[in-house]
Amino acid sequence: MSYAQSKLLRIGIFLKEGLVYMIFRIILLALCAGGILTPEAHAQLFLENAKVSLSVSGGERINGSLLIHNTSSVVMSMRVYWEDFEYKSPYDGTKNFLPAGTAPRSASQWVAFKPQVFTIPAFGQQSVDYTVSVPSQIEEGHYGVLFFERTPSPSENPHEITIVTRVGSLFFIEPSIKNKKAVIQDIGLQGNSIIASFVNQGNITLIPHTTYYIMQNDGMVLYRGDSKNLYVPAGATAKIEIPLKKKLSQGHYTVVLNSDLDEGDVVVKEIGLVVDASGQLSIESSKD
Repeated sequence: MSYAQSKLLRIGIFLKEGLVYMIFRIILLALCAGGILTPEAHAQLFLENAKVSLSVSGGERINGSLLIHNTSSVVMSMRVYWEDFEYKSPYDGTKNFLPAGTAPRSASQWVAFKPQVFTIPAFGQQSVDYTVSVPSQIEEGHYGVLFFERTPSPSENPHEITIVTRVGSLFFIEPSIKNKKAVIQDIGLQGNSIIASFVNQGNITLIPHTTYYIMQNDGMVLYRGDSKNLYVPAGATAKIEIPLKKKLSQGHYTVVLNSDLDEGDVVVKEIGLVVDASGQLSIESSKD
């Protein structure tokens, strides 16, 4: 079976950044008597570190470990493997998982880990050690995920549904000298929302959290809000959308966007908004 075909067998449930996420792959599609899954199908895995963030220099070598728990009453056979990942448009946190070494910013050749195959007893745990060996030069962020996948035992019941569970830890390996440059541009209107482009001009993936407030000419703030986090790779552009939740009366307003890039880095944009007598909106100006 090809890599692409195997992906079609997987049903993924992805949580947002920083949380453990699980992917369920249907191995055998059949109905069990009465529609009840066996206890083995409910086996669970818990990985303590859903994300490993490393700020590194060229030539550096870093050791660490990940701890995985079997929270079920059945013994689990496990295998550990690396895949690359990329955030994909519209950069809302959705990822593309790719074979190791195929993504432009892969870190697969840098990361060694062991053991790669093991068994976890019921309600037991297992530590997996990793070593990151950074090449002599690193100029941009490199990314991947270390997956822990349960290997199912052959079912004796032909009507049983077996679910393979895997959990993963995302690796963000980024240079210690980060260029977290970004701009907010292409301001416009779409329906009853202000839209803008967030452009990552730096050398690492940026995860901006954008807040905003709208104020009148007299400086009184009418309301505040925030938008969902974006996950923007270096060189990519994502859309920011600011809904105008309240109807604005005729006049001039200032909308201030603050995109927080962590570690004290912020991108700010001020937008002049005009509402005419008919309630029509228009963008008057914008400045950093």
